[in-house]
Amino acid sequence: MRHIVLITTAGSIMKTTLPLTAALTGALIAPLHAEEELAPPDVDFYAEAQMIRADMDPYGFDTADGLNINIGMWLNSVELGKNSRFGLEAGFISQSEVREDSMFTRSPTTSEQGAGASSVRVEEETSLKLNGFTLAAVWQSPYWLYVKGGGYLYDFKLEDDQRRVLLDGGGATVSIVDDAPQSDNQSGIAPFITAGVAVPLLDKLALTAEYQYTSLESETYGTLGIGLRFTN
Repeated sequence: MRHIVLITTAGSIMKTTLPLTAALTGALIAPLHAEEELAPPDVDFYAEAQMIRADMDPYGFDTADGLNINIGMWLNSVELGKNSRFGLEAGFISQSEVREDSMFTRSPTTSEQGAGASSVRVEEETSLKLNGFTLAAVWQSPYWLYVKGGGYLYDFKLEDDQRRVLLDGGGATVSIVDDAPQSDNQSGIAPFITAGVAVPLLDKLALTAEYQYTSLESETYGTLGIGLRFTN
């Protein structure tokens, strides 16, 4: 009877232990397969800082200096030519505010004539500020040359300050009127294309120089950039 009890007990233990062991083994092996299937992407990251100078002549201003910061990654698994590289990039552009002063004389309006003016000298100051973010795709050849294109998410602010100097017949000042500033804020997405070179200085450091064309507010302007790029 004792042998029968022992055999029955051993059988019960085996029935309980085997399923638990199989389940535990499966739980341990599953993450190993998942890690093999979800291997990390083959990418290299880079950071770039450039001093820029934008030609604002199409908008009636001189050049505007600024700073361009880019963060990107090279997709090493994407091949678009032997020894070339393809990547994606996001950046921030900050340009200094530019101003333009002008002055002209005109005939007075009826109300200005009533104030004793024979002529009116208008002194005007116009300012432009442009900042935003960029998203682009980048292709770099094995010969230092690179091109990129994408969209510029911009904030365009144009402000006009005007002062009217009322003059009498002898040219003396009758009164001065400071009009309320007028501003025009625009935001949107502008397409751009860039061509540049990345000259290696050290193993992971390169000197970059580029020229960019941006089509914004029905005009196209150019930007020259020079800086450094570090790749991990």
